[in-house]
Amino acid sequence: MTQLSALIARALDDMCEYQERFTRDPGHAQVSLADIPHALVPTHVVASDLPRELVEILGAELAPAVMYRFGRLIGLSHAAAFFADRKIGMTEPQYRVLTGPFHFAWAGYGDVQLLLWEPRLDEDFLVLWESDNSFSAREALNDGHRSRACHLQAGYAAGWASEATGLPIDVQEIACRAEGVSYCRFAMAHRDRVSLWMRDPRLHRPTKQYKVMPASMPRAASV
Repeated sequence: MTQLSALIARALDDMCEYQERFTRDPGHAQVSLADIPHALVPTHVVASDLPRELVEILGAELAPAVMYRFGRLIGLSHAAAFFADRKIGMTEPQYRVLTGPFHFAWAGYGDVQLLLWEPRLDEDFLVLWESDNSFSAREALNDGHRSRACHLQAGYAAGWASEATGLPIDVQEIACRAEGVSYCRFAMAHRDRVSLWMRDPRLHRPTKQYKVMPASMPRAASV
């Protein structure tokens, strides 16, 4: 087993144990994950209704940035709580980054397939990944929208990776299922280099040209 495969197997087990601590206490109007209160919100509200309201209030240019910042705050919070609970310190930065996709799936944001894995702890940090079931893209398609939609997912990934590494990580969506392609593709990079990476042809190849590494929870068998 390669080092990355071993880390993925460990992350799968670690996240399964953590997510078993999901509880509901309707008597106190509280839903908790590992003792951290949460509130359940319909995906359609987050993916369609909220962005539409933001466009009306702030305009089409600022609304995506707000959704990105919203996702980033959630990713930062989830990552900090998970690392503290599981006692995963900064001595394991790659593992901290890799656990993100598994929490991403458990939280309902989408699955992750790694295409490029180069999580260096400097300005050369780069991770390229795809998802074929982002809820933002799904809701956009259901509503008939044909524009890039996964600002929340990009922000979440940026928040998790920033908390994991201590670096200012940004995430840009390169392609989105809402635009008619098969996958939503994202590039994670250091804030000072992300624009340069976006011009790198390695980030724009067909999926079949990558050595794809699934970093997601197993899917239930079809009945």
